[in-house]
Amino acid sequence: MLPEVENLGRAAYEPVLTRMRALHAAVHGGADGRVLFVEHEPVYTAGRATPAGELRPGIVSVERGGKITYHGPGQLVVYPILRLPKPDVRDWMRRIENFGVRIAAAFGLDAEPSVDGTGVFVDGRKFASIGVAVKHWINLHGIGINVAMDLTAWQAVRPCGLSPDIMTDLSSAADRPIAMHEVVAAASAAVSVLTDPSGAL
Repeated sequence: MLPEVENLGRAAYEPVLTRMRALHAAVHGGADGRVLFVEHEPVYTAGRATPAGELRPGIVSVERGGKITYHGPGQLVVYPILRLPKPDVRDWMRRIENFGVRIAAAFGLDAEPSVDGTGVFVDGRKFASIGVAVKHWINLHGIGINVAMDLTAWQAVRPCGLSPDIMTDLSSAADRPIAMHEVVAAASAAVSVLTDPSGAL
């Protein structure tokens, strides 16, 4: 059975973070998991691996792995607040990577995951950033998929410790405008890869 997908539309980051944590607590208490889709207002967030020297006022520190990333208009962020189908974090990361690869494939793009589990790339450029936290075998945070966004926002940081010039979006990679609703549909169709307990990734 697939989890419920809830599209929050355009929303500020911190209220969604509060909701995500509340859902995690509910799943820990026995509730069904849920997948949140959201297009955030502009915000920079920092994961646990962010060096102290890269932190500055206005950057939101959170419990996910990874370093600094950006969320903003033109990006679909997917938060699967789900109990892992297997008690295996490596398997879970492969599933999230494969989720990103499948979304790219829906637009004729041949994507591949990074070697360190932090994102998904097309032609050597990164269109999706991954950062999660797993507590009680339940996921928090997720994957940000750049659809059609102003890439200059990445220039203010080193996204996941990389040069900002490595960032791209699906529209640039496909060399055509891709609408948010198209990626929402592709992401909805790919959710099964996150939940199938028999999946061998």
